[in-house]
Amino acid sequence: MSVFNIFAPKAGRFGVMPNLVVGQCDAAIGNNTTTTYNFGSHPAICLINRAVVSAGTVPAATSGTILGVLKKYDASANAAVSLTDNVDLEALTANEGTAVTLLATLTDAEKTLDTGDTLQFVVTTNNTVTTAAVDLTVNVELLVQS
Repeated sequence: MSVFNIFAPKAGRFGVMPNLVVGQCDAAIGNNTTTTYNFGSHPAICLINRAVVSAGTVPAATSGTILGVLKKYDASANAAVSLTDNVDLEALTANEGTAVTLLATLTDAEKTLDTGDTLQFVVTTNNTVTTAAVDLTVNVELLVQS
């Protein structure tokens, strides 16, 4: 028995390889606006499984909110599909990852990242950003069909 059995496929996941898409939100979050960060895609058909959001410095706004939503841009429909509820970015803890739950109402098609589809993190503010986010990152685990 190998000590590396923890890396063996879990039941029901044979033929599926977990993979990460890491999105770095490099541009500044705008005041009173929506800022969209595009993280690209994956060359194989994947199931979007879960996500984590983190920031080295947590953003803050003047008596307003800074909310982020993970979305999938569906190339075949030319439309974005929300994958999560709003994530309150001001409630993050600096340098710690916060798990983001996918919406329970998503269909299999909505959770599937197909060729041409991209992942996006859309941040909305309704006031002036007083503390800029530093190292705002979104990690999305994909289950790659092999």
